Amino acid sequence: MTDNKAYKIFNESRDKVMYRKLINCLLIPSLLITLFASPYSADASVNDVHLSYLYGSSSSNYLKNLDLASGALNTATPLFFELNADGSLKNIIDKNLVQELHKRGLKVVPFISNHFDRKLGQIAMKNRESLSTQLVDAVVKNNLDGLDVDIENLNHTDKADFTDFIRLLREKMPKDKTLSIAVAANPNGWTSGWHGSYDFLKLSNYTDYLMIMAYDESWNGGPAGPVASLSFVENSIKYILKQGVDSKKVVLGLPFYGRFWNDSESQGGYGVSNKNVSNLVSKYKGKVYFDNASKSPYAKFTVKSNDSPTYINGKQLTPGNYTLWYENDLSLKYKLRLVKKYNIRGTGSWSLTQEEPKIWNFYSSWANGKHNFIDSENHWAEEDIMFLYNKGWIKGKNEYMFDPNSFLTRAQAVSILTKAIGLNDKNEPVPNYFTDVPTDHWAKTAIELAHKYNIVNGTKPNIFEPNSQVTRAQLSAIMARILDYPLDTTIKSPFSDVQKEHWAYEEILKLSSKGIIKGKEDGGFYPNDFVTRAQVAAMVNRASADLEKYPK
Repeated sequence: MTDNKAYKIFNESRDKVMYRKLINCLLIPSLLITLFASPYSADASVNDVHLSYLYGSSSSNYLKNLDLASGALNTATPLFFELNADGSLKNIIDKNLVQELHKRGLKVVPFISNHFDRKLGQIAMKNRESLSTQLVDAVVKNNLDGLDVDIENLNHTDKADFTDFIRLLREKMPKDKTLSIAVAANPNGWTSGWHGSYDFLKLSNYTDYLMIMAYDESWNGGPAGPVASLSFVENSIKYILKQGVDSKKVVLGLPFYGRFWNDSESQGGYGVSNKNVSNLVSKYKGKVYFDNASKSPYAKFTVKSNDSPTYINGKQLTPGNYTLWYENDLSLKYKLRLVKKYNIRGTGSWSLTQEEPKIWNFYSSWANGKHNFIDSENHWAEEDIMFLYNKGWIKGKNEYMFDPNSFLTRAQAVSILTKAIGLNDKNEPVPNYFTDVPTDHWAKTAIELAHKYNIVNGTKPNIFEPNSQVTRAQLSAIMARILDYPLDTTIKSPFSDVQKEHWAYEEILKLSSKGIIKGKEDGGFYPNDFVTRAQVAAMVNRASADLEKYPK
């Protein structure tokens, strides 16, 4: 059959298949958090960690922000431990805060810090036998859920001592307590200095997870640039995995802060909380940009000599032109996608109270498995897209974008529908009927099998036109052929533009009576309009139960 009806039927089947295939490929590992134990915290299964560091603010502010972050976090990591000059433990536990965090269903895994003091950290490592005992005793005595080790800026010569310190902690720590380490980002594979102080594989064997501090790509005193470009973050993940570390022992640390530079000054890179950026830009009538290469936002603004003074973390902004790199909703969404891409255990953030509060709207939904693609957030078909993606029937345009409003091709439609009905699983020789679908075409198997089983036809003998776009009528026809619903002759078409003389009248009527397809608000079906990726997701989702009953 090479008539128009067959051509359209083919297109519609292909769209369904593509939808399923798109979902299957895009859902790299499933998101880390799927259920919530309380209104505040995610259900922390053995594979799920979403933490935030509590530093530099008050207990009341921490609790306020945790309430705003409802559902996005399951672990709080406050600064409860510091070091005395002799390397012994300085205990600064806030017991009331511990109680409040536990009330919210959060694990309390505080961190110990040397505040980047190399000498103090080295003294502590020499005192590691005593220090490890003090820390474990404090964790147990104060009903804490574990310990995060944030001893930074050691040297590569301290690697063995640091590894042994972690070994001691693991041996002494009760098995039901978490032990983790905050480790430096290392996108370039440095082996000397601070970056060389980690034996990642051994450390991962002693700990529950390693939290990569994937930020400070640009720093205080350095040149202007992103706090954490996407490539910097991704390469840091890839490096630690190359060391043999299990992906489920890696947590990605995200920055909730930015840095600013006066373009005329030799030094810069002073820190600023993300939450303060919008007010700063507004005050000085600045402009916000998004650097597509680094997937990072930055702002430009000018402080004039007669402007009222502004202080950020105690530093007054002097007159001049400023560049401010920071993180926003979009840049953090790109980074969150890396969790699924590399099947890592979860996320951390530095630090709570510095974030722009609106980030939690997406973060919480993402942690609950409701978002996969950046461009599908709050889209009318987002749930349909998610369903097909989770089924493995569709994938995105790339790992970040689904491109819901672009049109489907015939090859894509066939791919989705054959995935949905399991046709691609058949272990049989693939025909070679269509001359314009070469053997190395990505949808060759789907197209040829769909034709073999009379689901689709070409536009002409031996011609398939895989890159042509699919219309709504064509997709309806091919879906109707697969679903094989009976025709109820007692009902009439609900669409003003689809009457009995239309070539796909019966197919459209069959699907409409089952609620699989719907028209537009003006009562028309618009059968000749091309089908978008979002529309095919919706149609395939509605028919999913029946598609899965297709004879195997």
